Amino acid sequence: MQSAEEKGTDANGRLIMAKLADGEDVFSSLHEVAAVHKIESGAVLFGIGMLKDFEIGFFGPEGYVKHAYADRHELLGFHGSIAMRAEPKFHIHVAVAAPDHSVLGGHLFRAKAAVVNEICLARFDTIKLDRKLNPTTTLQELQVSY
Repeated sequence: MQSAEEKGTDANGRLIMAKLADGEDVFSSLHEVAAVHKIESGAVLFGIGMLKDFEIGFFGPEGYVKHAYADRHELLGFHGSIAMRAEPKFHIHVAVAAPDHSVLGGHLFRAKAAVVNEICLARFDTIKLDRKLNPTTTLQELQVSY
């Protein structure tokens, strides 16, 4: 990952661009970016590049049905919420394309950057995000306060 000095931010420091190199762990890299840029609440606005060694899931009646993929897939969509005081800290959904151009997607559980990733994050200064267990859905659902 680029050093803190190489990461781009906007004039107010609320938009952050991060570039991940081949093989970097996506979630640990995002945690580092959040710490460097003091993101407690925010959003993953977009990401492009490729992923490899990733696991995605679909939330069904019995919980998440997960599938792991080792090969590189083109990253078509990458977005979610950031709540650093909660678990999960990052709630990210992805859409990826295989070499035959078939598309699959879901909740991202783990991933490594393949070739390169360009990811844009937004820091919220007045919106506070947290998560709370909803016993009906069994999910740690987003809580928003101002």
